[in-house]
Amino acid sequence: MAKSPMKLMLRAWNKELKKPEWGMGNRKHRKACARDFAGASIETDADIPNQAEADDRLAEELTYWAD
Repeated sequence: MAKSPMKLMLRAWNKELKKPEWGMGNRKHRKACARDFAGASIETDADIPNQAEADDRLAEELTYWAD
């Protein structure tokens, strides 16, 4: 059974938020933020076929985060 686009993007956000530069040491807070951010990320484009694509889209989104 294939994972949903939300689950794929959620996993990508969880991996990203574990990085020290985000300062998300609290697991509960990190997971809650990942859910919120993943929901916002898939609003524009929910066609995510696999985890690699989700990771790539997140990396592209973060490139323009400050804009």
